[in-house]
Amino acid sequence: MISRRTFLAATAAAAAAGTFKAQAATFEGHTLRVQFWGGSDGLALRKYVVDPFMKATGAKVVVEEGVTSASIAKVVAQKSDPQMDVVLLDDVGVFALNRQGLLDKIDLSKVPNAADLYPSFVLDGGYGLGFWTYITTILHNNKTPAPSSWEDLWSTEYKGKLLVPAITDTQALLLVLMAAQLGGGSLDNLAPAWPKLAELKPQVFSFIENRALDAQVLQAGQATAAVDIPTYFKPYMSEASDIGVATGLKEGVFAITGAAVLVKGSKANSDLAHAFINQTLSPEAQAGYAAAAWYGPTNKKTVVSEAAAPYVLHTPEQFEKAIQVSRLELVNKRPEIIENWNKIFFS
Repeated sequence: MISRRTFLAATAAAAAAGTFKAQAATFEGHTLRVQFWGGSDGLALRKYVVDPFMKATGAKVVVEEGVTSASIAKVVAQKSDPQMDVVLLDDVGVFALNRQGLLDKIDLSKVPNAADLYPSFVLDGGYGLGFWTYITTILHNNKTPAPSSWEDLWSTEYKGKLLVPAITDTQALLLVLMAAQLGGGSLDNLAPAWPKLAELKPQVFSFIENRALDAQVLQAGQATAAVDIPTYFKPYMSEASDIGVATGLKEGVFAITGAAVLVKGSKANSDLAHAFINQTLSPEAQAGYAAAAWYGPTNKKTVVSEAAAPYVLHTPEQFEKAIQVSRLELVNKRPEIIENWNKIFFS
């Protein structure tokens, strides 16, 4: 006799298959033009979103690659004649493009997986939907005590042992913000960061430039901590690695969201574009991102593998403590930050 669980699973599978067939019949011969990152990010998106979507729907997905700043620039340049339909980019792109009236609001009724998102990943009133999140935090040598607070970086244990991000990276801007917050300041009041960073200067082993070499330094214990995005170190960390990632810091860790947007004036079938965004939000795709790139899920139903769990945010408690910063405001503070950073570290 078939069990109820087996029956329900079979029914769900049949329903999904029927949906895919219906989509294939609807979208056969249709083309969707999408832009997202290259490199390992792009490979993950092709594997867990583009390829299964084309197979399921019969649609053709044409991908162009570009970092967030390039994607923003392209949408702006093409505003009178858009050549893209869906763009996947960092959350700052959602706000930047929507301020210019270049996005269409996503119809959540056409994106069933949106119902399972953590609320904070519905961005800018529904003009962007977050499909992954990545963190800036402290990586550390596992042979030394793991940090429990950002304040630990100023302790004598890390004197001459800290790998610090280059000021050209967003991670450095976030470190400055954390220094300000630890000193009682904020993004609107960065003044407390400058004396705090001056106190950090003796801690610096070097600035992060070559992560393959930096991973070796961290692994060997020449440096014992690094402020960075864990996925950048992933290619150099085996299961036997002595490099750990702090995801439970007292103050929280910085989280940046990768989001999907609809370009205003898109020539694509609207249902097709929404279905593609829905695929980015599926638990299966998001489990894939976590395993392949150490990017945390935004869908509450995603099951993250044991192997990926130590490196990503994936629990309600972690998301509650995640620090999400207005990237537009942070970028506006960049000149002030760079000027003071260079005075402190290089004068």
